[in-house]
Amino acid sequence: MNYVELHCHSNFSFLDGASHPEDLIERASELGYSHLALTDHNGLYGIVRFDQAAKLNNIKAVFGAEITLETGNHLVLLVKNENGYKNLSKLISITQLENKKGNARCRKDGLMNHSDGLIALSGCIDGEIPEAVLNDDLKRAECLVSEYREVFGQDNFYLEIQHHNLPVHEFLCGELSKLGKKLKIT
Repeated sequence: MNYVELHCHSNFSFLDGASHPEDLIERASELGYSHLALTDHNGLYGIVRFDQAAKLNNIKAVFGAEITLETGNHLVLLVKNENGYKNLSKLISITQLENKKGNARCRKDGLMNHSDGLIALSGCIDGEIPEAVLNDDLKRAECLVSEYREVFGQDNFYLEIQHHNLPVHEFLCGELSKLGKKLKIT
């Protein structure tokens, strides 16, 4: 199995990504990636440029976004099919319209109404599940996994593991791996 980066920000994710979408694809090509996801914050701003560059480099572009929930936590949503793209676009539009500029927050009922065709990842250290794990609230983490599996489907929710060489990530990755095995998340 080859590595696929499913949580990647471009310069359209202000203060969180610095590379142009084309540069991300170029680097993915250099590394021999077959796929790459673009998951900018609360928007699909760079996907046209990303898709065009991906086609030129024979890389499968995966569209998505890292949305901010009403709690302030993050959740990564990946497009699985055309209906998923429509639902993600609707979610982002609703979220942007219902909130002040620069403060987009997605309500959980919005996720329930627009989850078809989407795959959800538990998110970075700012996700609800990683936050529960870091707060030593494994019961809450398990409940959240159940909630997300119910919303997105058993096979459309995954725990996201990120390691940026920080001590807290070592602990978090270990605990998320244990949680995944316990709850049979493949």
